Amino acid sequence: MPRANAIRVIILMIIVSGFMLGVIQLFLLRFEAGDVYPAYSTLRSDPVGSRAFFRGLENLRNTSVQRNYQHLPNLVFEESSTFFNIGTPVFDPESVPVEWIETFERLTASGGRLVLSFLPVEKKPANWRMSTCAATPADESDDKNTRPRDGSNDSEDTSNSKPSESASRPSISGNNSQCVALKEQWGLTFAFAETPAAKALKINHDPSPADLKRLPRTISWHTAIYFDELDDNWRVIYTAEGRPVIIERPYGKGSLVLTADSFFMSNEALRSERYPELLAWTVGQSANIVFDETHLGIRIKPGVLSLIKKYRFHWFISAVAVLAILFVWKNSVYFVPPLKNSRYRSGQDVYSNRDSTQGLISLLRRNIPTRQLLHICTREWRRTFQRNQRFASGKSDPTQSVLAMIKACSGPSNDPIAGYRRISKIISRGRHDE
Repeated sequence: MPRANAIRVIILMIIVSGFMLGVIQLFLLRFEAGDVYPAYSTLRSDPVGSRAFFRGLENLRNTSVQRNYQHLPNLVFEESSTFFNIGTPVFDPESVPVEWIETFERLTASGGRLVLSFLPVEKKPANWRMSTCAATPADESDDKNTRPRDGSNDSEDTSNSKPSESASRPSISGNNSQCVALKEQWGLTFAFAETPAAKALKINHDPSPADLKRLPRTISWHTAIYFDELDDNWRVIYTAEGRPVIIERPYGKGSLVLTADSFFMSNEALRSERYPELLAWTVGQSANIVFDETHLGIRIKPGVLSLIKKYRFHWFISAVAVLAILFVWKNSVYFVPPLKNSRYRSGQDVYSNRDSTQGLISLLRRNIPTRQLLHICTREWRRTFQRNQRFASGKSDPTQSVLAMIKACSGPSNDPIAGYRRISKIISRGRHDE
């Protein structure tokens, strides 16, 4: 019976382990593909992600590439960093929170470079205000009109994929933020063409820097948005049907780069329509590159698991789990097989015919060797005798003769029972002499 229970427990453990391994493998497959993340996230490896761009920069020497999961107002920028906001959902340029502008001004004040690219759209969204400046909740038409373009003809229609609700607009921490217009801060606004252009052409600047000369003449284009009402500080790099779509300007000690389309940074573009010169120009001369994920709704939310990982409590949790399993095993499986006597039936309590004295004797037999029995008995008797006041102080100590007797009879063939009887006679003789 116990063996059958043990087999059942082993089979149950195998089934549970197989189930857990299957669930873990399923999650690994999903997160490896990255389709659980929003479009143009550097965590996605499918066509609408931008992991290839991120990994490519990681392979460059003397370059630090990282992702940002912290709220932008709390972010500390290193000097001369390039900060990428890829796939930013289109927002109302007349209602931009001040905190959002101040965050990027801190970046450019330290000599950094902001690269702000937008999610491709086919037309102007119906409600495109930032969440902290909106008076009404967002309309679902934002998601219907905002779509990533991968340029593929596969059976899966990626044009209908929708960003998550939390990523429908750039999110800024804090409520009731004071809002400003991009026209006042950066000197531009957004506009929308009737239909997306197919190509974007590079503007010839005379004279132009060497980095602009290496840019491709034309690139594919997939969005209807373009920039309008530019002030004189902006330099147009590419136009689509005569409308500015990629622009740059110095700002503070750094620079701003705005691109109306994010497709050329996607995995799809790096596979089929690669523009390495354009990507290198967007990065600039900085060796510290940061890709923001918070504008897509991916943030670090500290919890119990993050604290366990931070303070390395996983080994402690594992040890507690092992002890719990051993405790359950101890209480469910017999380590000592039960008696096979037929008179004891399963489910009934087993009573012994022995009393406590016999149990004590059994314990002594198990723990005291035979050859040491006389020595142990004499030692315990002597402790008792030392507390006995029946003997006068002038009389000889009878324990000395007992110890001499034990030494004489301490051979390996000594019989403890015979020795005990001889010792008892010595003690009895001493009592009669009193």
